[in-house]
Amino acid sequence: MGIAMRAVVEKALRAAPSLKQIVEIREDPNVRFTTSPFGVTPEQYANNPPVYLGKSAPWKGIKGLGIDGFAKALVSGVGLHGAISLDARNRLVTGLRAAISISKKAAGIKGTTLYQGKLYPAKCIEQKRLAGKA
Repeated sequence: MGIAMRAVVEKALRAAPSLKQIVEIREDPNVRFTTSPFGVTPEQYANNPPVYLGKSAPWKGIKGLGIDGFAKALVSGVGLHGAISLDARNRLVTGLRAAISISKKAAGIKGTTLYQGKLYPAKCIEQKRLAGKA
């Protein structure tokens, strides 16, 4: 997380959001507010776990539709951060199909692993390796 984003998150956390605000963020398809042990060292996570507040993935709230249902949802603007062109949708669907294929090849890999000194899901690192990026 960058310094600017961390400052925004720290300010938001100091304001102690109410339960209602947390639920509103959770239900908003355009916002994500989460923490993760991944991408930091185990010591960093234990002492100061990262909190992420920002723009959500375009598929938030439209899971379970399958790749074709997802593409149709994108065209209709469901769960998106604005309109998407047919060309952009086709590129996204092609990329998602490739990602799904890589994910299936790494199926069954469990646990965590250190990668470049930081903790990540073992499946994630295997997927990076399969994609030629690790």
